[in-house]
Amino acid sequence: YYGLSMRAEGVRFQWKDEKSHSAQSFDKERVQKLFDGLKGKEAVISSVKKAPKRTEAPLLYDLTELQREASRRYDYSAKETLNIMQRLYENHKVLTYPRTDSRYLTADILPTIKERIRACSIGPYKLLAGRLINQPLPAKPSFVNDKKVSDHHAIIPTEQFVQLDHMTIDERRIYDLVVRRFLAVLLPPFTYEEIRLTMTVDGETFTARGKIVKDQGWKAAYSRFTLE
Repeated sequence: YYGLSMRAEGVRFQWKDEKSHSAQSFDKERVQKLFDGLKGKEAVISSVKKAPKRTEAPLLYDLTELQREASRRYDYSAKETLNIMQRLYENHKVLTYPRTDSRYLTADILPTIKERIRACSIGPYKLLAGRLINQPLPAKPSFVNDKKVSDHHAIIPTEQFVQLDHMTIDERRIYDLVVRRFLAVLLPPFTYEEIRLTMTVDGETFTARGKIVKDQGWKAAYSRFTLE
């Protein structure tokens, strides 16, 4: 298939067929004719639409979701991830029980949250964790739901003091995933303004979409010091 794009003021606009509302066409001759005919023509902004948007932090990890993430990021097999988790749980005692199918916490865990934040307030997490210790917990945490926890709650840090230099690189990677997700759910939503622009060039429509970040929110937990 074929399409057209236009760059104006550093923004890339995509052509959209008025009849099919598609940005793609199988008619090469038609697209080529449009390309030749539109070059050098004046583009006029015909529409600007703005809308506030927000996204909540992803849920805490259960074992399956953690295995998926470790596979995507580090190419670990499900068994490798479980073995690493077992070491972090049994030997280092810095993460909770790994064999869980829940992504929520029970209400009785809430009083321990500050101690868990304090325990992981080290290295790359120190600034963010330090900030969270001095802030009140969310009034109605979305990650707390007793009805969605059967035998074991989601995987989170324990209150055990952490020594990163005692961990292997594999252990640090899995610990990093869990801690960042734990800190993320304690932060506010990521908020931004979505902007949709429509340009008209000699009767043809081109559109572009962008966003202006208002508050990093939970994404601050992932914005810096990512382990490779």
